[in-house]
Amino acid sequence: MIPSRIEHVALFADDAPALRAFYETRFGMRTVLEHPGDPPGYFLADDQGQAIEIIGKPPGVEPVNPRYVCHLAFRVALEDYEPSRRQLRDDGLQFEEGTEVDTDAMKTFFFFDPAGNRIQIVWRRNPLV
Repeated sequence: MIPSRIEHVALFADDAPALRAFYETRFGMRTVLEHPGDPPGYFLADDQGQAIEIIGKPPGVEPVNPRYVCHLAFRVALEDYEPSRRQLRDDGLQFEEGTEVDTDAMKTFFFFDPAGNRIQIVWRRNPLV
């Protein structure tokens, strides 16, 4: 076994600065490292040490169907689950149909961030970690 923990998850964006602003505004993340250039890139982190990398997509790179590539999941408290969903809907974000779970053990839904990345909001009675 290699002693480790996940350091970050990377997301691609046509408009990296706009996606950076989305995660700073909606999830309270802060920019901890910036890669200027064309396209730009950023590392954002939260107060618990979780990080995402936003990589500007170079021109000409073809998009893929995000449902079959990956997703980024944010764990929320039960009392924050419905307010989170309302806020994201009010923001006009697209929700993925047919993937919602609402049980006593778990509540979850998926939406797409402004760059089209698949994002999950999840509450679990017994958190994974």
